[in-house]
Amino acid sequence: SDARTEILVAALESGELKPTELDPVRAQRLTNHRQPTIRNRARQVLEAASAARNTVLAAYAPVLTMAADPSRGRLVFEKQCTTCHRVGDRGVNVGPDIGDTRTKTPDALLTAILDPNRAVDNNSFAYSVLTDSGKAYTGIIISETSSAITLKQAEGKTETILRSEIEELRNTGLSLMPVGFEKTIPPEQMADLISFLKNWRYLDGAVPLGGK
Repeated sequence: SDARTEILVAALESGELKPTELDPVRAQRLTNHRQPTIRNRARQVLEAASAARNTVLAAYAPVLTMAADPSRGRLVFEKQCTTCHRVGDRGVNVGPDIGDTRTKTPDALLTAILDPNRAVDNNSFAYSVLTDSGKAYTGIIISETSSAITLKQAEGKTETILRSEIEELRNTGLSLMPVGFEKTIPPEQMADLISFLKNWRYLDGAVPLGGK
């Protein structure tokens, strides 16, 4: 109803609901709403959020030409990324496989880290589950049957939930990867991290480093 939509838009405007918590389908409904006032208010908030990500990416653009050390980048990876990603013998496979980054440009890696919701693989959407007992789970669906689903969560934890206990199952339309790594990874460390992702397989010295 328009009343519920008004509450939703007001929550976005006040910051009570973050734009990243709004799935793409619902966001599209708001930005194409038949009521011009609701439509324009929603567009203003959501476009501002998109612009904010672009501002962060622009601020981190110098990372792509910085001198970088993949060995230092390995330490950044171990601290920031291993709860959901695995490279070599480090980390846990929850999110997309980033072990083979030879075909990915540094620019693409930077965008994926700082704006993970820009392009989400169909198999990597985070699902939100609410059970009839009030428990809430978020994770990637790794298997499902007629009677249950299994979610994979950060740190590789899995949770199997009976469908008979599910009150709500919702595709968030978002990546499980959080937004905001600019708050914990400064530009110099980001350059090191990207260099590690590009060059980790060469750190044993068997093959000379080829730069970032």
